[in-house]
Amino acid sequence: MSNDEFQKLILEKLTSIEIGQTEIKAELKAVYEQTANLTEFMTETKLDFFNIKDTLRFLLHKEIETEKELF
Repeated sequence: MSNDEFQKLILEKLTSIEIGQTEIKAELKAVYEQTANLTEFMTETKLDFFNIKDTLRFLLHKEIETEKELF
């Protein structure tokens, strides 16, 4: 194999690696975006559950007060 052929082969491999790296970067960006969306969703869901829990506590308290008034 001549020096020129070797250099051409190395350049082809390097180009292939660079293309693969670009694809990986794009996929990683998508993973970052999905992670951000899931983190936001998780935060909102926790807040919603907290609000539901708080509402249930209030309703149970009111139910107990009503039962005390009735009996």
